[in-house]
Amino acid sequence: MRSNDIPQGALVFLAEPSRHDVLSTLKLLDVQGDRDLDNLAKLALSMSGSQIAQISLVDERRSQILSHAGESGALNIWVIEASALAGPEKNCLVVLNAGEDVRFAEIDAVAHTPNLRFVAVAPIYVSDMCVGTLSVMSNEPRTEFGQADQSQLLQLASLAAALIELKRDARLGANSIATLHRDEDQGAMALEVGNVGSWVWDLRTGKFTGNRMAYTMLGLSPDHPVNGEDVFRAMHPDDFPAMKSAFTRALVQNQDYVGEFRAASSGQWLLGRGRIFERDAAGKPIVAVGVNIDITETKNAAEKTRLLLRELNHRVKNTLAMLQSLARQTLNRSSDPAEFMEAFSGRLRAISEAHTLLSDREWSGISLIDLIARQVEPYAIHDPKQIELTGEDMVLPPDHALGLGIALHELATNAARHGALSVAGGRVRVSWQVEAGLNASRVVIHWIEANGPKVLPPDARGLGERLIERSLDKVLSSSVRLSYPETGLEALISMPIGDTSNTVAR
Repeated sequence: MRSNDIPQGALVFLAEPSRHDVLSTLKLLDVQGDRDLDNLAKLALSMSGSQIAQISLVDERRSQILSHAGESGALNIWVIEASALAGPEKNCLVVLNAGEDVRFAEIDAVAHTPNLRFVAVAPIYVSDMCVGTLSVMSNEPRTEFGQADQSQLLQLASLAAALIELKRDARLGANSIATLHRDEDQGAMALEVGNVGSWVWDLRTGKFTGNRMAYTMLGLSPDHPVNGEDVFRAMHPDDFPAMKSAFTRALVQNQDYVGEFRAASSGQWLLGRGRIFERDAAGKPIVAVGVNIDITETKNAAEKTRLLLRELNHRVKNTLAMLQSLARQTLNRSSDPAEFMEAFSGRLRAISEAHTLLSDREWSGISLIDLIARQVEPYAIHDPKQIELTGEDMVLPPDHALGLGIALHELATNAARHGALSVAGGRVRVSWQVEAGLNASRVVIHWIEANGPKVLPPDARGLGERLIERSLDKVLSSSVRLSYPETGLEALISMPIGDTSNTVAR
């Protein structure tokens, strides 16, 4: 991409003298490869679910990349970064699919990444000047990067600005605690917007000070003196020993202090990060600075993902076993390949429909009405009113839903071929109610066909009948009973259902 791809007004903005002066100072900072910025880039990478993240200073000709994280090295996306800085104040520039965005049609040639498609860029402000960007990128396009995602990226950009400004002031000679406090006050608003608690710990006196967010996160009051031991006591008892050990080790080994812990007052998860800011003439540390970042949502999301993956692994194994059984039984009854494919693919669709509903609810269960509608209503080809549903909706557990889905599919396909749904005047009534059982409540489902062809009991049990009867094998104490009155096939399905499942679906 070329500079003339950016509006002339943008280039004028990027070349403003006051902005140029701030950039000139920042470019002198030795922050490339800085751990704080590297970790911030990694945090942006994780929180955005992207493949690449980088922090850059941007002028009217090029970008100076300060830090990057992800699957590849730093990327030259100057034209997008420059466009973001020249856009509306403190807004993100989002390119969901560079391949379809005419403004960035040449992004591949510039970044030398033929698969780069998604880019989101947040501006970085230092001394009220827009001087750089925090960018996240992926090789796959996205359908959306919503306001919550953009707000989160802007908050991280505010943190990057605070870090860069802090390092700039340190280089310019801000070596006293008083000056550090003034800088902390200047960046406090940006840090609080980013839900970041910043702190300073005077190791000589033990005094701990921070912005309002730092006290709030730890459940402490800024109205009373706070020392370092108060901070450690504000941590969850299970996390306190490891965090104190990590801080002591950082002091001895001249390393950054980093760790995750829970606040005792609220239980929220915090990422603590700090380093020695000042030492005396003998090299003894006398001042430490750092930040605490709320990572509760990230921790909860990770735990939820682990639980879902564990549940999914279990369900996939069960489903594969079910598919093997269905394929074997269908093949044993179908010598014609076309007949086998028709029968088996229909049963496969039944399982797929149930899986889709379960996935939409994160495997917590399925609405009974939704399940019946998905499996039965498509076979009412003459009139949707051929199907009548009666009962209060409830949420079925996954095993109940998968087994019942197969049974309903077999009943519906049989009705469409030979029973009530094969003629325009036929009707199928599905009703259910919850009944008290000996050890647990049970849901009892009645399938009744009427006004269809005259029904005769089969001479031998077919595959469909056996599948209906065996569909709920994984649900202990369940039962399926079929009967064949002349007026139409009837089925009675009974399943135990816990009190937590017998809830109205919302």
